[in-house]
Amino acid sequence: MLSPTTATYKRSSHNKSAVYPVEERKMPYGSVSRPFLGLPFRHRLMSHRGGSLEHVENTMPAFRYSAKIQADMMELDVQYTKDHQVVIFHDLYLDRLCGSEFKGKKISDYNLKDLPPLLIPNKLAHLPQVVQDPESRRIPLLQDLLTEFPTYPMQIDVKDSPKELVFKVAHLLQSHNRIDKTVWGSFLYEQSKYCATATPFSSQIPRFFCAWRFLQTYFMYHVGLLGWMSIPERALIMPNYYMLMSKGYMKAIQARGVSVIMFGTKDGALNTELEWEQARDVGVNGICSDSPTKLIEWLESNPLRSMLQA
Repeated sequence: MLSPTTATYKRSSHNKSAVYPVEERKMPYGSVSRPFLGLPFRHRLMSHRGGSLEHVENTMPAFRYSAKIQADMMELDVQYTKDHQVVIFHDLYLDRLCGSEFKGKKISDYNLKDLPPLLIPNKLAHLPQVVQDPESRRIPLLQDLLTEFPTYPMQIDVKDSPKELVFKVAHLLQSHNRIDKTVWGSFLYEQSKYCATATPFSSQIPRFFCAWRFLQTYFMYHVGLLGWMSIPERALIMPNYYMLMSKGYMKAIQARGVSVIMFGTKDGALNTELEWEQARDVGVNGICSDSPTKLIEWLESNPLRSMLQA
């Protein structure tokens, strides 16, 4: 653990109460030094696709609501249209969110102007603020989100698309001066590697672990060799699989300067108090939820582990 008496701390530009150390530290075995302790912004609560139990997922109204209630960060997914526009959308196919007539159809099959409207899910059909907002049915551009929320922390998952998508997202982040306000990457190994090398400044953008790198570090921890690994990633976005929820591993990876945020295996988010308590008990630094309003209230009396405690 980095001693608070020797570290230099810098305040986050987004949240003045959040601090992070900027002095490098030597890790066990003398193998690694890290300039930061975890992510350089608050990340206790990550609104999953903007909070899909409160608004239509990955839409501008969802992200606006997340900002209104002051969720620490927004989680979103990006894909490429046929005419090379970066849009915010999660699924590989359109049918779940746009209707059964789009079964087998992908975002990449359509130009931006031809993308179908989103459906209002039954679970949200009783909410007038959702139903009456035409943007609840529109697939948005990443450019629009970055323009409207230039300083809001975000986690961007680059889906399985051409390398050109990674390159374009990197340039969008640079042009919007978001290199220290974003954590990005992919759970796919090749996509994740390209996120680190796509442009000369890509390596400066905090990156999360792909699935393979997560399992690699998990194995190395259990054989006692984690200290010898090079770990350029700054965040671990991990599922709540029981077999992987190791308190010892959590502490070890956090001590290497990696923030841990947990999501759910069922719907991609943790949405019940039982799930939140299980994540808190294992020692995570952040929780990804579709119910950010309820989670904010819960966190007031149930604080998560700070990276300064790692």
